Amino acid sequence: MSQRPRPLLAVRLIGPAGTVTAQKARLLACLADAFGDRAVCRTSTRPASYANEVRFYITISAKEVPPR
Repeated sequence: MSQRPRPLLAVRLIGPAGTVTAQKARLLACLADAFGDRAVCRTSTRPASYANEVRFYITISAKEVPPR
């Protein structure tokens, strides 16, 4: 089993490239307001199964506090 902690939130947007691009900016801004400096946000964009569509993934994980 992996020792990696579960993410706080995982989101997947799939749809026409224009729609996903417009919505991802609004969603990222909303998540930044909600989690602020307490979390790390990772994103990735990949092609979808249909022409002119994309898959956009957002994963929000808690920031690790370095040991003292």
